[in-house]
Amino acid sequence: MGRMRHLLFWAHTFFHSWRYICTEEFVALLLALFVFMMPVAATTRFETRGLFMHTTEPGATTSYTVTLRFMSPEQVGSVDLLFCNDPIPYMPCAIPTGLDVSQATLTSQSGETGFSIYSKTQNHIILTRTPTSPTFPSESSYTFSGIKNPTDTSQAFSIRMKSLTSTDGTGPLIDFGSVRGQVETGIMIQTQVPPMLIFCAAQQVDDNCSGTDETYYRDMGTLSPNDTLTAQSQMAVGTNASQGFVVTANGPPMAAGTSVINSPRLPTESQPGTNQFGINLVENTVPAVGGNPEGTWANAIPAADYSIPNKYKFVSGDVVAYSPNVSLMRKFTVSYILNSSKDLRAGVYTTTVTLIASGRF
Repeated sequence: MGRMRHLLFWAHTFFHSWRYICTEEFVALLLALFVFMMPVAATTRFETRGLFMHTTEPGATTSYTVTLRFMSPEQVGSVDLLFCNDPIPYMPCAIPTGLDVSQATLTSQSGETGFSIYSKTQNHIILTRTPTSPTFPSESSYTFSGIKNPTDTSQAFSIRMKSLTSTDGTGPLIDFGSVRGQVETGIMIQTQVPPMLIFCAAQQVDDNCSGTDETYYRDMGTLSPNDTLTAQSQMAVGTNASQGFVVTANGPPMAAGTSVINSPRLPTESQPGTNQFGINLVENTVPAVGGNPEGTWANAIPAADYSIPNKYKFVSGDVVAYSPNVSLMRKFTVSYILNSSKDLRAGVYTTTVTLIASGRF
């Protein structure tokens, strides 16, 4: 049949912003099919986290008791306590005004014990011990004296907490979490980080959704029974929801009027010369397109049917990526393939896909 131009992806997004930080149950992105989705090593959050400030007077020198429950069986050799305004682990750490923990001493400990102070600065304490596996249930507390309270009463501050196998606070983390406190005469606050879901999508996105190339449209070229047309996009997603997130893909098949290019309902190899449209979220060689997920939070993964190299599928409503628990940012590359038969009717074939990212809080 004659050469023809067609568009794989068209339509504009229903959102002006590429980044969404939400306290709602879900975030939905509606993009032209050149849309993208987005996902941690198998870390878990400390349970029963808490902070007791023995006085909340601004600028006072006092004692802090930090409580937490270790949740992983890996040997713990150090606990990292970083004092910042923001509780989010990957955000820049601004030191709370007036805070000083450089003179702190560890005066008592319970639960998982044997720790001593390895190092301390104005806003950073690292505890160390011989690496040992926690005993369950391992709810523990650590009291530090000689801490100078922040002086700014207008905002809360946070302690970002991590456990690590190493004895010096370096290397891969095991458990993590944050607690918040605030100075004010006669007031003590103990709380947790509020629900959060971050999601961005475009042809190219930054790892932490700090930016995208703002490209949401793709012309895949001219259909031919001898060639497979390809395209790819990226998405990044992260959440502090205790049960993680899911991303679903929703949309009609590729069509030009009443002429439709159907998609396989099971993962299928690319088949030039047949009418076929499909996607996956891994690196492929036949044809060469796509890439594997990027980022340290390896518990955020593609769904099973969309994680097989060189096999493609698209069923509206399918979960295409998910995490079972907390996953603070992972980037995915979405691959698209399009094949056509020699008797496919001429036309401009398009589709629109709606991606919905939901946090399971």
